[in-house]
Amino acid sequence: MANASENKIITLFSGFIMELNNAKSADEILDALLRIIRKVVSFKWITIIDENKSVVKEHPKDFEANVGRFNELIEWAFSNRTHSFYPVGDEIIGFLPMIKGDQVLGMILVGLEEEPKVEEIDAMRVFSFLSATVAENVRLLEEVVSKNRLIEETMNYLHSILDTFPEMVIVVSEEGEIVYMNRRFVEGENVEGLRERALEIASQVIEAKVRRVGEYESDGQFFSIVAEPLKYRNTYQSVTTIMNVTSTKELERLKEIDRMKTEFVANISHELRTPLAAIKAYAETVLDSLEMLDQSTLKDFMDTIHKQSIQLENLLNELLDFSRLEQKALKLEREEVNIIEVVEDAVEGLREKAENNGIRLYFSSSDDEVRAFVDPKRIRQVLTNLIDNGIRFSKRDSEDRYVKVEVKKEEDTVLIAVKDNGVGIPKDKFDRIFDKFYRVDQSLTYEVSGTGLGLTIAKEIVELHGGRIWVESEEGVGSTFYIELPLRGEGQRGNDRQAG
Repeated sequence: MANASENKIITLFSGFIMELNNAKSADEILDALLRIIRKVVSFKWITIIDENKSVVKEHPKDFEANVGRFNELIEWAFSNRTHSFYPVGDEIIGFLPMIKGDQVLGMILVGLEEEPKVEEIDAMRVFSFLSATVAENVRLLEEVVSKNRLIEETMNYLHSILDTFPEMVIVVSEEGEIVYMNRRFVEGENVEGLRERALEIASQVIEAKVRRVGEYESDGQFFSIVAEPLKYRNTYQSVTTIMNVTSTKELERLKEIDRMKTEFVANISHELRTPLAAIKAYAETVLDSLEMLDQSTLKDFMDTIHKQSIQLENLLNELLDFSRLEQKALKLEREEVNIIEVVEDAVEGLREKAENNGIRLYFSSSDDEVRAFVDPKRIRQVLTNLIDNGIRFSKRDSEDRYVKVEVKKEEDTVLIAVKDNGVGIPKDKFDRIFDKFYRVDQSLTYEVSGTGLGLTIAKEIVELHGGRIWVESEEGVGSTFYIELPLRGEGQRGNDRQAG
């Protein structure tokens, strides 16, 4: 059976374990250890030092042990790893190394008034072991806390850096959840559809495990989306960056417009100079040789002057129409007409030109009469432009060249198609051919005159009627331009409607 001393020690150890469970910090653990030692050993003071002889804890709090005066004894106890007691002055000093495995973690120094009893020595040895365990745990705890603090500081620093990025940055998990987003994304997330588009691209990256690039446009804003795969533990995530490139797009657009304007000025100068030069040359010839010219030659000269003046007038009218469109001042003069007659007039007006160029011009309609509320002059202008383009962009080396114009009445609309078997239009140019100043590069075929404004004006006129215009084409095969116009609805709201 255990004696009273052993029972006391067991009770104290149990109390120590309970105090350890309630302790919330390393300092509280050491305080609990000192309280237990005081119950077992009657000491004057106690000091706990680490392996570098730095004081970790002292009792009483205002006591200074002056550890330096025990240097030799401390060194001896450290090197021999033994617990020993020595008389120093009128005190008995205990040196109790705290050993955990092969590592010395520190030492307990105890100042006693008299030689300790055997059970007191045993108790202090046990407590030195417990102190070693506490010291090791404290060290591990400090390392963990330090590492966690370092990780937290690093994460905060990284987040701060990511928050300064002009790009929106998100990280998407395999489950499609956003596990991180920077401040820019939070601020820009209100853009309609942007989040969904970013998640769509991110999911593609996670599935394919390859980089993906995409774009998104909303209310005139353009966004570039780049997603990179990221392997995290045993799963894949996507690091997705989103940049607002509206200003870049706008700059590119302005540069392109500036370039097209420069080309336009050069083209229009050439287009105006050609008929002017012809008019001037023939007029000078007539003036200088009027008495020598017979009636037939004079008529040919005047015919040429007349045709070139019409060409010049058409160019000036095109520029005037474009100016009106830019100023939102082009008005329609609508009336109810037979659209078949309007189309036939446009076809017949270019039949001679088509025949002179070796091109067959066809017209067909499913109806003899289709009543529509339109501006006949403007619709004729649109059709003339499209038919003329079909003639000008025909393939010179083709034996069978044609332009076909077809009219088909539908329920509430009329559909007009202008089809040719000319050089065609590249698919990547479909959306741009209606842009102002834009001219499809025909350098591989032959040089074609024109201002580059015809299709722009045609599109505006059709849209002013509440209709739409589009193209289907295959390069080297030919093109078909479609015009769809409402028969009544838009026109019944008024004879005139200002652009814009």
